[in-house]
Amino acid sequence: MKYQVGQFTIDTATFRIGAGDTVIPVEPKVFDLLVHLIRHRDRVLTREELFKNVWEGREVSDATLSNHVKSARKVLGDNGDLQQTIQTVRGRGYQFVGPVREIPDAVAGPEPIPAPDPMPDRSEPVAANPPAAHHRWRVHLVILAVLLLSSAATAWYFLAAPAGKTAAAGQPYVLVVPFNVSGSAAETWQPSADQTTREVIRNLRQVSGLRVVPVTSAFTFKGKKSRDYIRAQLPDVRYVLDGVVNIAEDKTLRITVELEDLQKGGVVWDRDYTGRIDDTNLFAIQSGIAAAVSQSLKVVVLDDELRALGQLPTANLKAYELYVEGRHQLDLLSRESLPKAISLFKQAIVLDPKFFDAYIARSDAYRQLFAYYEPPINLLQTVIDSIAEARELRPDSAEAWSSLGLTYVMAWRWKDAWIALNTAKRRDPTLAQTELGFALYYAGLGDADKVKRALQTANRLDPLNAEMADWGNWALFMVGEPDAARTWSEQKMRQHPDIGLVFSGAGVGASIVGDHERAIKLAERGAELDGSAVAMIMLAQAYGYGGLKHKVLPLMERAERTGSFACPYESAAAYLSISEKERAIALLGEAVEKRSNCLIFLRNDPRWAPIRSDPRFAVLLRRVGLDDTSLASYKR
Repeated sequence: MKYQVGQFTIDTATFRIGAGDTVIPVEPKVFDLLVHLIRHRDRVLTREELFKNVWEGREVSDATLSNHVKSARKVLGDNGDLQQTIQTVRGRGYQFVGPVREIPDAVAGPEPIPAPDPMPDRSEPVAANPPAAHHRWRVHLVILAVLLLSSAATAWYFLAAPAGKTAAAGQPYVLVVPFNVSGSAAETWQPSADQTTREVIRNLRQVSGLRVVPVTSAFTFKGKKSRDYIRAQLPDVRYVLDGVVNIAEDKTLRITVELEDLQKGGVVWDRDYTGRIDDTNLFAIQSGIAAAVSQSLKVVVLDDELRALGQLPTANLKAYELYVEGRHQLDLLSRESLPKAISLFKQAIVLDPKFFDAYIARSDAYRQLFAYYEPPINLLQTVIDSIAEARELRPDSAEAWSSLGLTYVMAWRWKDAWIALNTAKRRDPTLAQTELGFALYYAGLGDADKVKRALQTANRLDPLNAEMADWGNWALFMVGEPDAARTWSEQKMRQHPDIGLVFSGAGVGASIVGDHERAIKLAERGAELDGSAVAMIMLAQAYGYGGLKHKVLPLMERAERTGSFACPYESAAAYLSISEKERAIALLGEAVEKRSNCLIFLRNDPRWAPIRSDPRFAVLLRRVGLDDTSLASYKR
């Protein structure tokens, strides 16, 4: 159901309030209060009734109710003097008196997204920078929120499993959705709220008794918090932790968090934290909050986990500020934003040379440039050196070893990749990135069963990871598993309807099995969504293999004019689709020189059937380390 109140639309399915194209951030309890008042606008609702139905009988103060009513009025452009929407009936309670138009879901609501199918055969727009005077206090806000909200990890009583063990099926499965910001300059503060969400997820994942959705999957729900949507995307998730950061004009701060049980449909735990953003003593609130949570809930957390929850990523507030801004640029994941992110992470490292998270984030930014936007040969050593600096700080970091292993796979350094990936898995078996690395490793070697097993594990650990959505499809159809590849790609296209390369890759898979009509449709959609050189090249392939050969060369010329890196490996496939074998072989040689990551598929890629008997192809296999002799020396 949607309610229209003047210019405002209140959507009870998505828990959002909008005015035109603008989404208005609102705290969860304020939203619930507002909807309850609207639904029962025919009468005055007593405070006791509101406490019972909105707060489910939990003990809250009259001041809390008054503050929530004040916030609800403010969301709708009202205040306590005007009372045009919510009227206070002295001595009795509150009544919603504003004009309301109901819009049934059948008319305006979107259709629910179907639940993803299982695989067969398997058991972050750039926000404006805040004013300089606010920089220091933005960092205080983020770190404070990390300290406060990490206490949500103690919202259940459990016996912690041994460190490093994969979460058992009976453990609570938790999704932390990206927190919103309300109040003035919400866009300015949103990157800080996003980093708060990341820190909360990381802290919760340190508690061995919980299973927590990783950051990459959790952030696919940014702006899409409908509980029906969450259930469709992640049907196994039981608990959702949501939060709102409110900063008023007088610099007062309120952080509201609540933990919801999707099965029972109620709030398990919620709390408001208040303070001021210009008060350096805010850090002292941590112990008070932890004590309050402990009194409310019975908690058992291992001592080392408790110590880990209290650790700050850096003591240098300016370094952390730069890191937060860098994370925002990294989330944009574009050719323009990634160098900006790298620059910000470098500045943070200068200010704090022991800031491990900044090293890892810098490495991730380099690796994304290496994988998608620049000739790999230009950045390979830079990525490896950057990860090495992170490992100097924490030699046992599974995250660093995992990143290194995936980089080695994409650079076809097979033996180094095996060592790094296995080291990462021993350190932490819950990293989906490690399993993706194994899937690509086995795809290069042609081991279909191990590809499927690795992807099954990766998909369970991080089910909405966009990078895995793309590469998983390629790994499956490269090892001769077209049915599994199609099932995978259809699931991932439903989960990521706005990511063009997922559609483009699915188009290549359809071309390989001869479903040319579907291949062209998918590749056209991929190019429409993405518009990059590689998306155009894959569309050229679909046209060529589908008999529309006259469309191939114009598209290849368009791809070259974009000025971005056009993978010679995929270009070779496009030219081979119009039977230009010499051009294809020359481009594969160029791919080797530029160390293109797609060469991991060279041995098994069915597109090379027309040139596989050419002696020059055997030379290429040796250079990539995928000839028979080399293959026999690799571990599996």
